[in-house]
Amino acid sequence: MQPQSDSRSLLYEVNLEADAAIEAPFDTWLRDHIADMLQFDGFRSAEILDADAVPDGRIRRIVQYRLRDRAALDDYLAFHAPRMRAQGIGRFGDRAQEESRVLPHREEFVRGAVSTENCLNCGEVLTGQHCSHCGQPAKVRVLSLWGLLRDVIGDLFNADSRVWRTLVPLAFRPGLLTQEFLRGRRASYTPPFRMYLVLSLVFFVLASLSDPGGDVALQLDGDGANIQLRDGGAEGAAAASGGEEAGAESPAADAPKPAATGAADAGAPRALDASERRLIDQIVRRLPEAEREALRKELETTLAQATPEERAATAKALADPCGEDTFKVDAGPVLERYEPRLREACRKIVADQQSFGRAMFENVPKMMFIFLPLIAAVMGVLYVRSGRYYVEHLLFVVHFHAFFFLAGIVVILLDRLADLLSGGAAEAVTVAQGFLGVALVFYVPWYLLKAMRRVYEQSWWKTIPKFVLLGFAYFFSLVFTVLGLLFYTALSL
Repeated sequence: MQPQSDSRSLLYEVNLEADAAIEAPFDTWLRDHIADMLQFDGFRSAEILDADAVPDGRIRRIVQYRLRDRAALDDYLAFHAPRMRAQGIGRFGDRAQEESRVLPHREEFVRGAVSTENCLNCGEVLTGQHCSHCGQPAKVRVLSLWGLLRDVIGDLFNADSRVWRTLVPLAFRPGLLTQEFLRGRRASYTPPFRMYLVLSLVFFVLASLSDPGGDVALQLDGDGANIQLRDGGAEGAAAASGGEEAGAESPAADAPKPAATGAADAGAPRALDASERRLIDQIVRRLPEAEREALRKELETTLAQATPEERAATAKALADPCGEDTFKVDAGPVLERYEPRLREACRKIVADQQSFGRAMFENVPKMMFIFLPLIAAVMGVLYVRSGRYYVEHLLFVVHFHAFFFLAGIVVILLDRLADLLSGGAAEAVTVAQGFLGVALVFYVPWYLLKAMRRVYEQSWWKTIPKFVLLGFAYFFSLVFTVLGLLFYTALSL
């Protein structure tokens, strides 16, 4: 048995009897009475029905009112029914009587409708292409693979689809989507949180497919050694620490250590020892083969010109980069308590730099779910007297970061396109990517300023100072969030 729902329509039936002598004035009054009843909220329509087996000298009328839901009937019975009944009694006295009953809606079948079946989602009677109760399409079918692809492609390349109606204003009309959403105009656009999740997912997937290669820089000083793989993730920063183990297979590892000469101490190039050659092999192995030779020469030159103090610092870093002498946390008693765990995390990073890089990348979306509410709270402080709720500020921040991810997707796609092409076409794409990068440096701040102006509807002299304060809040929030990300990733390894 289908359960009764308070949100379904129903029939309110009133049975009226009156003396036959007053039939004409009674019918006239009844029509006016029904017209007054239909003015109440929730009353949709009414019908007058004749009845059989009427006693001699009496007439009977059956009036059926269709109401929107049970709540509308309860409202009528509580606030209006006594007054409406009193009008009939005052007009006809005891020469007319009434009885009423409620008939809950069960099913309805309409001739000529697109479908007279029930919605498979909520059970409501279907009278059109979509369910009037929950909105699900009347025709629900399992698509073939080709049908599914056709629907997706149709949504993407149809110029009037909701995707393009959302992406175009997101890219070129700052703040419009937020403004439209807050005004209740939402059906024409993709929901903001869904759009943010899709764009961020596409961005991180494309970023994870990026080429991990990059330039290597070796810096030596009297206090320590710093070896970085630029644009290559978190792996390069720890390359020096893993050099000794990974380089054990290198032929240079078995070479005898040459003695230092006076010429070397005087500044002339010197021969490299086995540990230094193992370090070079470890770093060079990380790059594409075509770039290894040039990099090897650069690193050999750097190490050959190093002073004895710098070579000693390098040897110390290679021996135990996570030891108590080389790894210290000087950030107050709160963080110092985590020093042993951080040192253990350091050793795990040294042993497997790729895992740390992957963990960092996987935790970035988690960081964003902290960063966005934090910025929304800042917006709430900046516009504390605007009368807006926190979720409205959060909606503004979600739309802005969705635009940011959209811009990042375009930049990454241009970079991938330049890698796929060759010759003049690749050069043209690279130039376009450079122009886009420069344009975004100016466009992103202007976009944020324009969006604030449009959504919060304040003058420029009020908006610009808040924009500057928001910029500082972005910087400090990002710094603390990234530090928290590093700390969390290191402790969760």
